[in-house]
Amino acid sequence: MAERVDDLLERGNGWAERIRDRVTHLPPELTELVLHLGQAGTFWDWHYKVDATWKRQTKALLKTDGARELVTEAIRALAADGSLHDCTDPNVTRQDLWAKSDRTPTRDLANGFALAAGYLARGASPAELEDLVADLLTVARKNAFVLDGYYKRDDDLSGAVFTALADLSAMEALWTLHREVQPGAHSHRHLAKMVKKTATRIGVPPHQLQERTVLTHGVDADGTLRLGWIGRGAVWLNIPYEALITISDTGRVTVDWTDVDDGGTVTRTTTPFRSPTGFKTKYLSHNVDVTRRLARAIEDTLSAERRRLYALREENRLWPYAEWARYYRDHPLTGIVARALIWEYETGPGSWTAGLPHPAGCLTLDGRTHALTGTTCVRLWNPTRAKPAQVAEVRGFLAAREVHQPYDQTSHAT
Repeated sequence: MAERVDDLLERGNGWAERIRDRVTHLPPELTELVLHLGQAGTFWDWHYKVDATWKRQTKALLKTDGARELVTEAIRALAADGSLHDCTDPNVTRQDLWAKSDRTPTRDLANGFALAAGYLARGASPAELEDLVADLLTVARKNAFVLDGYYKRDDDLSGAVFTALADLSAMEALWTLHREVQPGAHSHRHLAKMVKKTATRIGVPPHQLQERTVLTHGVDADGTLRLGWIGRGAVWLNIPYEALITISDTGRVTVDWTDVDDGGTVTRTTTPFRSPTGFKTKYLSHNVDVTRRLARAIEDTLSAERRRLYALREENRLWPYAEWARYYRDHPLTGIVARALIWEYETGPGSWTAGLPHPAGCLTLDGRTHALTGTTCVRLWNPTRAKPAQVAEVRGFLAAREVHQPYDQTSHAT
């Protein structure tokens, strides 16, 4: 049986070499588990459907002494170095990294171990689960083109990890991946499905699911997204010219097109983001349309967030400061809207302080910066709760700082 296990381990594959000694000298029961996990290739593909019989047998085999430790170590080895494909050489081109990998017994085994990791929740300590989820998160990031660096994209393995995290109800890890993995990845649709399925199962309210799954489209915290050829700009998208998509503080989206074949001439356009004359002829229409579609998608998301936050004025929602900061103030798109609105912060029992979001906490109406803790409650300022004097103070505060609001918060004052 050991020879059959060795057949699953591709010579020269980094992950296979890291686990070879561990998986080729096992008692018969654990060897049976490894061989069984290697059969994941009989069903696991772009449909991301787990075979029920395989799953049932996997759970039975995981009851063997030492099985939990074996799977955990295999996942940790997948999280190390260049993960499954071990591509960390900066001389390897992005095109090589994008190339779809052929199905091999080693890939099938890796997918099997990833899926099996999702069945380890029962009997695991909180610390063990935390470590396992952290390793799975690293594997997903390395194989879904999230991290800067030279990691080969593997949608099958990413999808297997998304499934495992859902089985483990690792909601925070799924939130993180949904924010980081871009829709261009084939596995993103499966990720979105796992996020929704897990959130529903553990009782996440619909409004919380909505605010935690707002797409970033790859926009950085400074409101920019740089696109370019291999090794320049976003790692998950390459184009034969350079483009910079920028979102201003007022939510205006612009595209700076750089003609790399014409001395770096830069042309700025706004919606509908027409490309410079001759760009489509020189760089081909489908390459140019990628940037235009992305800029439009960013505009659409911004518009949707303006509508969503406008609707919040009728609600009396409360957020813990740390949660609000992550999903509102610091979100690269939602933050454009949220940072232009007045919010209230509970600075004492029953005491609320109004102000604009600030990196250190909030900027109060008297111009002071107030530091906040992670558990401080935050709510959207509503003029119907305020006295006329405060409404007037808010108007003056916004006017003095020339804040361009997505809607006039003071217009509903009574």
